[in-house]
Amino acid sequence: MARPRTARLSREIIGRAAIDMVEAGRELQLVPLARSLGVSVSSLYHHVAGREGVIQAMRQVLVSQYIRRLPQTSDWRQKIRQEVELTWRMYADHPRVLQLMLTVVIDEPDVLNIYSVLTEALVEAGLPEAEILTAIEVIDAFVFGVTLDALSPDEILDPDRAGGTLARLIRDHPSGAERNRRVFVRGLDLLITGIEARVREVRTDS
Repeated sequence: MARPRTARLSREIIGRAAIDMVEAGRELQLVPLARSLGVSVSSLYHHVAGREGVIQAMRQVLVSQYIRRLPQTSDWRQKIRQEVELTWRMYADHPRVLQLMLTVVIDEPDVLNIYSVLTEALVEAGLPEAEILTAIEVIDAFVFGVTLDALSPDEILDPDRAGGTLARLIRDHPSGAERNRRVFVRGLDLLITGIEARVREVRTDS
C-alpha cells in the first residue's frame, strides 16, 4: 500500500492539537490528546517525549507563529520594548498554555535569542552584570503576571462594594482587554524607568 502524501502525525500537529485542547479549558492529558488525533498514545512517543515533550511542541508552534526578527535599533529601551511586546503578545493570546510552558526548560533558539537581546540591552544600559539575570527574571515575572491577568473577569473590583474615591476610579477605569493592555504598557514604562534609576544609582556610587 502506498504511503500517504502527508504525515498523519508530527510535532507540529501534536502541538497544535494540544494548544486547542488547553485553550478549550481541558486538562492536558496524553490519552485524550491521542484520542483527539485518532492515534495511540505510543504513536505520540515517536514524536514527543511524554507530556513535557508535548508542552515543548506547543511552545515550538507558538514560537514559529509569533517570534520574528525585529527592526534593528540602537536604543536599549526600544530593544526591551520590542522583545517584551513580542513575547507578551504570544502569551496574552494563549494564557492557559503559558501556565504549562512555565513548567518546562526553555531550549528553543528563537526564544533564547530574545533573552540574549534583553541581556545585550541591559549591558548597553549600564546595569552591572551581576544584576542582569535578576532584572530579566523581573521582566519575565511582569510579563507572566500581566498575561495571567488577562484571565481575570472584565471587572476585577466591584464599585458597588467600594466607596469614596476608589468607587469613582473603578467606574472611570477601562475594563477587559483595554485594561489589560494599559497594565502592560504602564508596567513596562515603570520597569524601564526603574532600570534607568538603578543605572544612575550605580554610576553615582562608583
